[in-house]
Amino acid sequence: MEIQKEKIKDDIEKYIDPFHIDKKRQEKVYDEIRENAKGDFDFFILTIFSGIIITLGLIVNSSAVVIGGMLLAPLVWPMLSLSVAIVKGRSRLMQNSVFTLIRSTAIIFVIALFLGFISPDYALRGSEFLSRTSPTIFELFIALAAGFVGAFVITYPKIGAAIAGVVIAAALVPPIAVMGISVSHGNLGMAGGAFILFMSNLIAVTFSSSILFLVARFKGPSSEKGQERRKSNIRWTLVLLFVMTMPLFLITSKVVKESNQQNIVRDAAKVIIPDSTITNVKINEKNNISTVNITIQYSGDLTEKQINELKDILSVRMNKIVVPRITVVPIIKTWEDASQ
Repeated sequence: MEIQKEKIKDDIEKYIDPFHIDKKRQEKVYDEIRENAKGDFDFFILTIFSGIIITLGLIVNSSAVVIGGMLLAPLVWPMLSLSVAIVKGRSRLMQNSVFTLIRSTAIIFVIALFLGFISPDYALRGSEFLSRTSPTIFELFIALAAGFVGAFVITYPKIGAAIAGVVIAAALVPPIAVMGISVSHGNLGMAGGAFILFMSNLIAVTFSSSILFLVARFKGPSSEKGQERRKSNIRWTLVLLFVMTMPLFLITSKVVKESNQQNIVRDAAKVIIPDSTITNVKINEKNNISTVNITIQYSGDLTEKQINELKDILSVRMNKIVVPRITVVPIIKTWEDASQ
């Protein structure tokens, strides 16, 4: 009779609160996360090889290799374990999760550092590498969504296959690998950007997955001290998330400003040199003087008058002193092109 009442109560709660799951499922989810997050031999073998594959994928600039390494990496589990520990007020589990993440990070960093020493300089110019050196606020939003969905697909049955997409969206290994490669080449600026991405992903995933476990009503500690500890854990996670938004907002505003300036340069160059194709624009600013490096494909001869006109237009539109430096890649017309 008691079992039947419990079942009726659970059915009613499902309609009232769609995120609610019964105690039996909660225990199963908790055991699954704790088991997969163990820093055992299997876990670290996967961590080591995912670090090798992703680092090499970044060096050769192959998105397919990087994605393959992401699918192999098991770091999403200790992040979920940390979230469960926060919600359930399990200090020991929280310590184990943090320790596993620290060890995994150190292992991947050392692997990337070693491979970075033997990698060529052009590895730092690949799109896969550069995309993880200037994180924006949008990466934080992605991590927040990924963390919530990651906890969701683990908590609710029949949709566990979707965890692969979550692993890719919330991946920690690529930014760690970028940190190692950057340090090996002495580029601390890029390493700093990758570190911000790493921390924002870690904190955002932990926070949003904790929110899912809360709305799913995972049972917290019964004691008053334990309840206070849980509230404190959630508050600190929220504070850390807020702190991480600061540099991300600054980087985002910088990226938007650079993008707008590049568009100004492209539009002006198209007006002054109409038959050209702009392939690359890079702007370096120092002491309120912008050096604009433009690479164009052009079949004609670039005149000094065109360069001066471009300089004047850019100086007015960008409201600063502009020094244009144009690299011309000549287009050689074949006999067939000339005859058309």
